[in-house]
Amino acid sequence: MKNLLHKNYRNKKPFFSIITVVKNDDKNIDKTLKSISKLSFKNFEYIVIDGASTDKTLKKLKKFKCINLLISQKDKGIYHAMNKGLKHSKGEVIVFVNSGDVITKNSLKIVNKKFI
Repeated sequence: MKNLLHKNYRNKKPFFSIITVVKNDDKNIDKTLKSISKLSFKNFEYIVIDGASTDKTLKKLKKFKCINLLISQKDKGIYHAMNKGLKHSKGEVIVFVNSGDVITKNSLKIVNKKFI
């Protein structure tokens, strides 16, 4: 699998691009995906770069509609994956949320107010 572009992917420029890089972390990725899907702030795109996981990570990623762009392919490590995410991002502000980390419900609203 190379790219999975969800139907809800927006062509207009979002304010935030949230990027998660992951490889073989099926035990922790749910926590991250659930926190992103519960965000009240909606002017963002969510990009997930998967390093060709061989566990159940990719199966879990495919279930979440909050992901706008999912790329699953081998890479040369975490920084290569991060740069791949940056290359595809359209947001004015980039936020990295690692697998297993959470982003709070209103955290993007708070950051957005500081930029306006």
